[in-house]
Amino acid sequence: MATEAPDPRTFKSWEDAFQFPIPVVRKLENQLRSNANENREKLRSLVGASYRSHLDTAETIIDMEIRMEQVESKLARVGQNCNTRGLDRISSNAMKMDTHNRARDVARYTFASQLSVLRNCPVVMARLLKEDGSYLLIAKILVISRLLYKALSQSKNASPVVDQLWERVSSVRRKCLRRIDKRLASATGDISMLVESMCAYSLATSSTPTNVLEHFHRVRREAILKNLKNGHDLATHGVQSLRLCLQTCQDTQAIFPRRLAESLARLKSQPLVQDPDVRSLYELNLDIHDRWVGDEARNYTPWPRHDELQRPEAEKILHKWSKEAISAFLQGIKAALNQEERLKEVSSLRQELIETWILSGSGMAGVKSARILDDLRDTMNNQLETIVSSRTQSLQSVVSDLTQVLSKWSSGGDVGNASLWTTASTSTDLGNGAQSFKSSILNTYQGRDEAVIHVVSTFDKWMESVLEVKGIVKSMKETRWDDTFADDVDDSDDEFGLDSKQSLLSDDDPRLLEEVTQEALGEALNSLGKSFAQIVSKLTLGHNDGSIPQSIFILRVVREIGDRIPRLRLQDKYTPPPTPFSSDVLRLLHSALGRQIVHPAVKAYKKSLATAGKSRSQSHILWEGNPALPAQPSPSAFRFLQGLVRNMGALGSDLWAPDGVSVFKAMTCEEVSKIWQENFEAITKPDPDDVEQAQDTTEDVPESEATIETKDPPSTKLAPEAEDRRSEKLKQLLFDILYVQRYLGGNARDVVEALYAALEVDGSIKARLNRNAADYGRKTYLLFALLA
Repeated sequence: MATEAPDPRTFKSWEDAFQFPIPVVRKLENQLRSNANENREKLRSLVGASYRSHLDTAETIIDMEIRMEQVESKLARVGQNCNTRGLDRISSNAMKMDTHNRARDVARYTFASQLSVLRNCPVVMARLLKEDGSYLLIAKILVISRLLYKALSQSKNASPVVDQLWERVSSVRRKCLRRIDKRLASATGDISMLVESMCAYSLATSSTPTNVLEHFHRVRREAILKNLKNGHDLATHGVQSLRLCLQTCQDTQAIFPRRLAESLARLKSQPLVQDPDVRSLYELNLDIHDRWVGDEARNYTPWPRHDELQRPEAEKILHKWSKEAISAFLQGIKAALNQEERLKEVSSLRQELIETWILSGSGMAGVKSARILDDLRDTMNNQLETIVSSRTQSLQSVVSDLTQVLSKWSSGGDVGNASLWTTASTSTDLGNGAQSFKSSILNTYQGRDEAVIHVVSTFDKWMESVLEVKGIVKSMKETRWDDTFADDVDDSDDEFGLDSKQSLLSDDDPRLLEEVTQEALGEALNSLGKSFAQIVSKLTLGHNDGSIPQSIFILRVVREIGDRIPRLRLQDKYTPPPTPFSSDVLRLLHSALGRQIVHPAVKAYKKSLATAGKSRSQSHILWEGNPALPAQPSPSAFRFLQGLVRNMGALGSDLWAPDGVSVFKAMTCEEVSKIWQENFEAITKPDPDDVEQAQDTTEDVPESEATIETKDPPSTKLAPEAEDRRSEKLKQLLFDILYVQRYLGGNARDVVEALYAALEVDGSIKARLNRNAADYGRKTYLLFALLA
């Protein structure tokens, strides 16, 4: 059985090896011998590999010993030479050599260093400006540049390049000052940035605190006025200007004089060249050029008069500036508003300015808050009134468009009354509820052609522009200033209470604007009426029938404008403005249309009556009742009314408003009454043939009967047949008059009474005739609806 031998290196003593059987011990022996041989070989390898290294080490030790002997000998000689007299002699010689070298190179090094630093100064300042760095640091570099330029320009070997470098420095200086002014003009920066910019300005321009304060105020005033000159978005820029004005007062009180004085005093702590911020500018290389830039530049320390301005003087300057600034602001606002025609922009500016002033105006020293509030109100209200007045006066553009259309109208132009059937047959978009189609139908029925729509659209634009003030007034009335006033209750110089301010801003101002608007509207409409009267008077002068198309056009424009006038009121409770078109103007136009229709119709009616009088009409066979009376008008009377209505419709059914129909009826009645009178006289005048026939009949009568009948002889004796014919004509004429008067109205009482007297009718006959005329009128009134 094979037995595994353990590792003999794990035994703690030699006795542990004999705890195993003999075969195992033998194996352990062999193993130990083998390990010894291996270790021997390893040791021999190690000694042979380091032998050369040991030889090199021995050589190095020998060399070091030789060198140490040399060092010791030299140190011995140095020790012998280091005595007091030798050191003094060497030091004296070194100082003499240094003095000689400095005397020879100081001028050249100084010029080179000063020129190098001056050349890099504008580069550094331009970089800092580009990076929007510290303006105070730029000012410090500018002062160093000024000192270097002074030294170089006074040098005996002054070079033209020095002046060129100074021009570059001056250019950057101007740019830096503009940047400083821009930061001073801005209200977005904090106090520390303003103070730093003011210190930079003081250092760059050698200004005292008083000069700095005056410059600060001047820059802010220019910024205020510049904002107001910006024509776009006046509301925003106007509020910014006022806020900048108020912010300037707050900044002045926070900075002057203490805070600026403290910042200026800190500039005296060390020379500018020793300032860590200045020395950190790698372009200047001051760590190299420091000792060569000259004593004046190296040792210059700013010495501003930081305590020159005291608080009383600062407050006095602030009060003066506040008055001048707020006055300039109000003048600038007025100038800017003169170029502003937008009501919403002015209204928005009014609310923002007043709110801003109420919240912060009490903190503006030197002015009275209540007085400035009144000035702001007056300025805003005056501009609103001016814009409203200007817009109302632009109503004359309607007259201009009307005149332009009339001037292009041909003298023989057609009336141009479109047909609804033509409109209905035209292809029209039926989308969106057929709005386009319905508008087309309505425009055609109302006679709204392109010319009318053009003029009326001008009026609509004008009315929309004027009624914009309605929303402005509503906004002014609904604005509540209670929360704003709550922050202003401690304003000691305010002479108005909260209720008074609320009443002034939300009651008095809108009421004043309403009154001005209504008054301006009245004046504009009156002017429009006068202009229309002149146009109509010139158009209808001499009863020119060629003006009928123009008269129709004007009537339609008048109607459209008249329908819109009731909407020209700022509140529903207000009475609408009266129509500017007087009844005399409309009567002239209606009369022109009436003449166009009445004269031909009356002439045809007269001719028809004359023709009917020469022939015996058979219409009496259709009479009704006992005794028989007419129940329908004669064909001539019916055709007369039919012709009137047809001609009225040919001109346009939309033209016949009640006033126009009244004028037309009065004109027609006047003309037709003459025809009736003439016809009555023609009927009652005896025909010679009828008289002769009556005389022949009388001769055949017995003497006794003739005697009896001639006791009271009439002026003219007619035959019975002629008398019946005359009676029929008179009754028919009476019925025609009663029937026609039901449509035309008027007063033909004289003719009617004469007919009653000639016919010797009683009350029942009169009642029947009137009833028959009324019955037939009810049957035919739809045919003559335009005369209703």
